[in-house]
Amino acid sequence: MNMNLMEVCKSYDLPVEGVCGGMAMCASCQVYIHTDKHFGERNDDEEAMLDEAYHVKSNSRLGCQIPISTELEGAEFELAPEES
Repeated sequence: MNMNLMEVCKSYDLPVEGVCGGMAMCASCQVYIHTDKHFGERNDDEEAMLDEAYHVKSNSRLGCQIPISTELEGAEFELAPEES
C-alpha cells in the first residue's frame, strides 16, 4: 500500500491538512503517539519542522513520517491541535 499515517487520516476525512504533501515541510500533520511502540527516530527534517510547530510534546511526530505497517496495529495516536 505504501501509505503513511497522514495519508490514511486524510483518506478518512480527519482534520489533517498535510499541506506539503508528506515532505516533512509544514508540520500540519502533527500527531501525538499514545503507545509504548517505537516508530523510529525523528529525522533532521522532521526535527526542524517540529521545532517551529505549535503544541509540540515529547511524543510528537509528523504523521507523514510514519509509514503504515503491521507495527501500527494497536497503536493509538491523537491529532495535534491546529496552530492557534
